[in-house]
Amino acid sequence: MPSTNTVICGDCLDSLATLPAAEAGLIYLDPPFNTRLRRTASTSRSVRHNREATTPATYADSFGSAPDYVAYMRPRLLAMRRVLSAKGSLFFHSDWRMSHHVRLLLDDIFDLSNDEATTPGVFVNEIIWHYGLGASRAGRSLLSKHDVIFWYANSPEYTFNLIRQVPTAAMLRKYSHTDEQGRRYMNSYGKRYLLKGGKPLDDVWDLPAIAPTASERAGYPTQKPLALLTRIIQLASNEGDLVLDPFCGSGTALVAAQRLNRKWIGIDANPMAVEIATQRLGR
Repeated sequence: MPSTNTVICGDCLDSLATLPAAEAGLIYLDPPFNTRLRRTASTSRSVRHNREATTPATYADSFGSAPDYVAYMRPRLLAMRRVLSAKGSLFFHSDWRMSHHVRLLLDDIFDLSNDEATTPGVFVNEIIWHYGLGASRAGRSLLSKHDVIFWYANSPEYTFNLIRQVPTAAMLRKYSHTDEQGRRYMNSYGKRYLLKGGKPLDDVWDLPAIAPTASERAGYPTQKPLALLTRIIQLASNEGDLVLDPFCGSGTALVAAQRLNRKWIGIDANPMAVEIATQRLGR
């Protein structure tokens, strides 16, 4: 079994077979989207300032047909569910190209047909990540400005930590008093009600993508923002849990897990991705 806090270079199908069953508290995967594009990744002497890039590496994000993509993902998802703990969750990051195929595949992987011979999983949420940045020229269709993240769990007892949004100005006006501990409250019919925070988080997340000049950018073309992975890990895992990313790319999920006191394992078949992730984690 690989040790935790490790980045592995290789096909996740092979690496997942070396992990014991029911080990991971959370699995996040941001696999290829079947964009049919050739991507370019570059590493640098300084991940934070990646202008001094070394030789770039290219890879093709293309599987041909949708059935070919599903055939590639199915055995890997089955292997992921095997290593997911009883209270564990899986977050599959996708977009408009394959998301409808992915949803049906995940329903099958997590046994939502409720076959009595198996233990069915749970579909929790379809999360819309609205990111805003990107192409702004409209053609004969609406601009595509969101990705889809499917949240499935191994059982109804999955880990869930309530996250509240920032209180609105209207809520702050309503809870206009402050007690001796600095907590905001309102009085209503002779009772005091403390402000517990903003509204509970919903399934549409407005989080910006990484700007081209952001210091967070590490040189990997499909890098996701740290704020997105921080939210997912806080939402569906606890300190000490193992976070597994089988397509770790630039290592954002691993960086977020490390900062939040989780154990982590990252896997990627692209040596350049492993190098970038290792550099970031080494900081």
